[in-house]
Amino acid sequence: RERSKTLVEMAEGARFFFAEHVAYDEKAVAKHLGEEGRRALGAAQAALTDLTEWTIEAIHGVIETVAASGGWKMGQVAQPLRVAVSGTAVSPPIDQTLQLLGRTVSLARIEAALRHGQS
Repeated sequence: RERSKTLVEMAEGARFFFAEHVAYDEKAVAKHLGEEGRRALGAAQAALTDLTEWTIEAIHGVIETVAASGGWKMGQVAQPLRVAVSGTAVSPPIDQTLQLLGRTVSLARIEAALRHGQS
């Protein structure tokens, strides 16, 4: 699906891959990181932390397992993850995004998202 119409839009959409810290879109946070979204994100964090092989296939499998075991749809796990690691509700497929960011960066951003907005 086309997400960018210009090179400027494409560069803006890819900025999170190179940024040290995520700048959150607060509308995306409000929509996807509420109580239920944080629960799904926490479950995903635990499962991803235990993942021994950081591949697209393994990450996708973890997301599917977390969704099924939590009674969520894939999007109810993928969207909180997407907001956590990219700051927005729009990114390349989440399994590919996590794999490209790497384990350390992905898990650090998930942890930061779980703390975001908490006092």
